[in-house]
Amino acid sequence: MNLRTINLNGYIDEEVFYGDEITPAMLHDALYGENGEFSDDVRIILNSYGGSCNAAVRKHDDLRAYPGRVHLVISGTAASAATVLSAAADTLEMTPASLYMIHDPSTVAWGNERDFGEAIALLKACKESILNIYARRSPIDRGTLAAMMTATTWMDAGAALAQGFIDGVADPQTCPTDSAAVRTVNRKDAEAKVRLWLERCYSRKQENTAAPPAAAQCENPGVPADQLRRRLDLIKPNDR
Repeated sequence: MNLRTINLNGYIDEEVFYGDEITPAMLHDALYGENGEFSDDVRIILNSYGGSCNAAVRKHDDLRAYPGRVHLVISGTAASAATVLSAAADTLEMTPASLYMIHDPSTVAWGNERDFGEAIALLKACKESILNIYARRSPIDRGTLAAMMTATTWMDAGAALAQGFIDGVADPQTCPTDSAAVRTVNRKDAEAKVRLWLERCYSRKQENTAAPPAAAQCENPGVPADQLRRRLDLIKPNDR
């Protein structure tokens, strides 16, 4: 197929923080063109270790709304939020050496009991929204899909095809040469890059959270030294 090709290689996020993110705006511009001039069929070559669930859902919906047909090829890794994006394709394939991973959503929480409760509720809602997307493509029942997410399930192309997550296994010879279709994927390296996303989130959360005031850190900061000396003088035994 002689299709216009879009390469998506990086983490999925709302903004660019480290230089290797793919934002919803970047995908939209690549898809439609800066002036909205495109509506043709496209081929997307995807290699992503995941990222923001919200950004992935926005990209998923953008792909679903695109008037042309979207043929997406996973070349390398589609992990976590990247699988949400990829599920929007009209046809979805993986190259033979690629990896596909689904798991429960994660977050970084900070605060009191109520804050953590809200974070847990948000994670549950996020998982349900992801299940809605997977269920549109895979014939597996919802309970099994949920269990696969909780177990953190890695799949090669054959397993992803058997479970209904993809439509076929792509022939690397037919992929554009600039897609790195011959990527050799090491699962250990892929897992490390998935963890890197959460580490980045934690780092950004720390940077955006102001340190509590000194009084809040210690309600009783102690007795000043001069007062302590006077108190000690009062309890000294009398000289004999």
